[in-house]
Amino acid sequence: MEKKNKKVTVIIISIFIVLILAILVSYAYFTTELNGADQIVKVGELELVLDETSEGISLDNAVGISDSEGLSLEGSTFKLINNGSKAVDYTIYLDDNTIEEIDTRIDDKYLKYNLVKNGESSGAYLLTSIGSNPNRILDSGTIEGKSTNEYSLSLWITDEVDGNYSGQVFSGKLRVEVSQDKPEGVDVLIDKANDPSNNDYNSSSLEEQKEMYVFNHSETYQTEALTDYRYIGSNPNNYVIFNNEVWRIIGVFPVVNAKGETENRIKIIRNEFIGSYSWDNKNMATGAEDDFGKNDWSDARLMKLLNGGYENEEVGGSLYYNRGSGICYSGHNNGTVSCDFSESGLNEEAKSMFSKVVWYLGGKDARITSNTGEDDYILERGNQVTSNRPLLWLGEVGLIYISDYTYTFANGVSDSCYNTITSCNVSEGPKSWLYKSNIGMYMIVHRSNNTRDIYVVNTYGADVLFGGADGGNYVYPTLYLNSNIKITSGDGSSENPYRLSI
Repeated sequence: MEKKNKKVTVIIISIFIVLILAILVSYAYFTTELNGADQIVKVGELELVLDETSEGISLDNAVGISDSEGLSLEGSTFKLINNGSKAVDYTIYLDDNTIEEIDTRIDDKYLKYNLVKNGESSGAYLLTSIGSNPNRILDSGTIEGKSTNEYSLSLWITDEVDGNYSGQVFSGKLRVEVSQDKPEGVDVLIDKANDPSNNDYNSSSLEEQKEMYVFNHSETYQTEALTDYRYIGSNPNNYVIFNNEVWRIIGVFPVVNAKGETENRIKIIRNEFIGSYSWDNKNMATGAEDDFGKNDWSDARLMKLLNGGYENEEVGGSLYYNRGSGICYSGHNNGTVSCDFSESGLNEEAKSMFSKVVWYLGGKDARITSNTGEDDYILERGNQVTSNRPLLWLGEVGLIYISDYTYTFANGVSDSCYNTITSCNVSEGPKSWLYKSNIGMYMIVHRSNNTRDIYVVNTYGADVLFGGADGGNYVYPTLYLNSNIKITSGDGSSENPYRLSI
């Protein structure tokens, strides 16, 4: 997968090497002050070390000296060490340090420097030639993994510029900025997934239960044979902060983007519902085949509430997508209720993290009693749909599939949990992290042998049933993050959720 974006980490060694130049009437005094131990910063697999190795420099000479004299000075030494395995780009800055209020800062035009890097001298240059604070760049480049750059820095007052700088001071500090191609979030999660040979979904290993499992799928009517990665069980490490809220990661899935390219994306679902609304509540007068709603997601009123581009709709159009408020569809025969997403709707940063992908809209006949996640997976990507219903939808915000739910049970398939509450042993505690007690959760899948029914997780949280699209079940927005989204921190636990960046 192509790496496009770089994460820039600013490492400020605030009092690592302080260069002080005090100008007195008769002489100049230049020294380095060391404060604290070597500075070590770890960023992912990268470890950078700046360590000052000299004891400082003391100069007793004329106020201004020549370049030859300056180049002969013994500099203050430090190292930049990459203990990681990957190359990183870096920039070393020389910043101003805070000086006492009674002191006067000497102008850079009076100062020259020499930087020796790995034995090669830069030569004598005015400090003004490398920029002004805070953009003075001493050195930049790429340091390979398991490599060290050794430096020696000298500063002096030049005799080439006349002026009155008696009693003035200079205080500086080193700052290093490093950047490294970090793996996309999908790669981070896949790297942590259980070994593909591990199909012990009831593993006694708590660590294995926390991460994704690998599922291989056969070819379907709409897709080739694919492999995806899913979190299962009751409490995996799949918490993530998105839209300044807690969401949960369903897994990593190969999806087709708007350009027709297949790429792995992280699929997430909001941890809490945004309200109870109709999946669709049209009647015959407003476009449905009967008065109980129309089970076509590509034209559903809930779809238009969740996605952008429907701002011209008088009721509900793009209100969740645009963090708006107004009237939403809920109830039989075009019923409406007040709705407000000014706090719970999508913010601009969140919307920049996802985009349109292909969602498969294969339906399920109520007469089919498939009991496994794989059976449902095949149907959802199949060609069994109600007359005039599309097989797929290109969109941004949707709902979970039946298979998304049934695969989460600890044995990898729904089996007996699918049809009856008693055999699912809910009384012993939920076996799926998607289990919601006493809440009916909408799904994107429709009943393929009528025009109005869609599937929901019923209010017991164990059965997957069908009901009229005009019902009032709960809405959990679901979407696929862009493939270039990074995971910057966290371990996915509820105490330390993953954090994302572009």
